[in-house]
Amino acid sequence: MTPQSTSGDLPGTPPADHRAAADRVPAGAVLEARGVQHAYRRTVALRGVDLRVDAGEVVAVTGPSGCGKSTLLHAAAGLLVPQAGTVTLLGQDLAGLGEDDRALLRRRQVGIVLQFGQLVPELTAVDNVALPLLLDGRPADGARRLALDWLERCGAEDVAATMPSDMSGGEAQRVAVARALVTGPSVVFADEPTGSLDTLAGRQVLGLLVAAVRERGASLVLVTHDNTVAAKADREVRLVDGTVASEAVLR
Repeated sequence: MTPQSTSGDLPGTPPADHRAAADRVPAGAVLEARGVQHAYRRTVALRGVDLRVDAGEVVAVTGPSGCGKSTLLHAAAGLLVPQAGTVTLLGQDLAGLGEDDRALLRRRQVGIVLQFGQLVPELTAVDNVALPLLLDGRPADGARRLALDWLERCGAEDVAATMPSDMSGGEAQRVAVARALVTGPSVVFADEPTGSLDTLAGRQVLGLLVAAVRERGASLVLVTHDNTVAAKADREVRLVDGTVASEAVLR
C-alpha cells in the first residue's frame, strides 16, 4: 500500500484524464441555493435556506442531528427537488432538469461520498470506482486503468479485487472517495464521510478527500457534526432547526 502523508497530501501526479478534467472547473459560484424549503410529511427539514459555494471553496455545513444538513446536501446535489426555493448547480437550475438530466450532471461533474460508502455490493472495488465512467460510455479498459490509478492515490490498491463485504470501514470509504473523484468532478458533496470510522481512519479519509479537491481547484460541501472535521473547511455554515444560524470564515 502506498504510504499516506500525515498532512493529507496525495502521492504522485494526477492521471492524464484527471489533469484534463481540471480544465473544466468553473470560475465563480458552483452552487447557489436560495430560499430552499423542504418537509417530510409534518416534519420541516429546511425553512428557507440560502447557501453559496464558490469554485475552489471547501464549505462545512454543521449543526445538531435533525437540523436539515443532509436534506440540504441532497437538494444541492440534485438528489431531491425541494418543495420551494431554487438550486443552481454548475450553472444549471436543477428544478428545470428532469431526473435523467440531473443524473447525467452528477455523473459527469459531481462527486458524492456518503457516510457508509454505499458501494455496489456485487462489484469489486475497482469495478465500483470504474462504474461512473462505464455508465458514461467510457471503454472498459481505460475506465479500469483510471479506477486503479485512483485506488492507488487513495491508498486502497490492495483491495482492488475485494468485494465490499470483505472490506473494513476505512477501506470501503477510501474506495468511495476514489469513486467520487475518478470523473474529475467540479464539486464534491460529502455527507458525514468520517462518521462511521475510527479517529485514525477518519483523519486519513478526510485528509485525502480535502487534498484531492484542493489539488484540482474543485469545491467541496462537507456535512458534518464533528468540529474537527469542520475545521478543515474554508467556511462553516451552521444550521439549527432548518435555518442558517451562523456563518464563519475559518481560513
